[in-house]
Amino acid sequence: MTVLSFAVDDRFVLRTIKSLTTNPDNKWANSYEAVATETGDNADLISLGLSIVAFERAIHQDVVQFLELLVSTWEADSVPYDPTSFLTLPLTGNGSVGVVSDLMALNTTLSVARVVTNGRSGHLFYRGVLQEGDVEAPAGKSVLVDRDGFQDTLTSAVDAASLDEWMGPSASNNLRLAMISASGLQVRAVQSLRVQGVSSVPTDHAWFNRSNPI
Repeated sequence: MTVLSFAVDDRFVLRTIKSLTTNPDNKWANSYEAVATETGDNADLISLGLSIVAFERAIHQDVVQFLELLVSTWEADSVPYDPTSFLTLPLTGNGSVGVVSDLMALNTTLSVARVVTNGRSGHLFYRGVLQEGDVEAPAGKSVLVDRDGFQDTLTSAVDAASLDEWMGPSASNNLRLAMISASGLQVRAVQSLRVQGVSSVPTDHAWFNRSNPI
């Protein structure tokens, strides 16, 4: 399998690499999985990746800088090394949600569910999104002050980035965002993204769906 061209049912991982402008050495990533529904090539993978980046920019604070988009085959890297198994696209620019001085610590994340048609939903944990005023803890557990408002923001970001063209009933492209089990036997198309709430995630946590077999 290669990122230069793909066939139906080929699978890929896309990662966005980010950091804070105030601490550029501390990087983190969000990972997405995709499956091909038609043939295509690296231009299609980059198009999906840039749609993901545009979506993420719309929900992140502008102290978050976008560094790289990594696209790789879902299969583990081979031995000997195969340079056609991945591509790296440098990114520039920051999130688009205004300058803030009260950004929550990076271990306090916005939790977003990847909704599928059956089985458990997957999760995406976004650092650099929440401000102190977005979160409260009335019973000792952090929750969103305005969950519906965040869902509206999320939906608007999906629409503006045309991310819906890569998932759900509006999907029209040759790749679909998906959840792929550890064995690769279960591939479930992502139908939508839904705000879940606030999650505390260690800053050295590497979230990737294959680490949580289903």
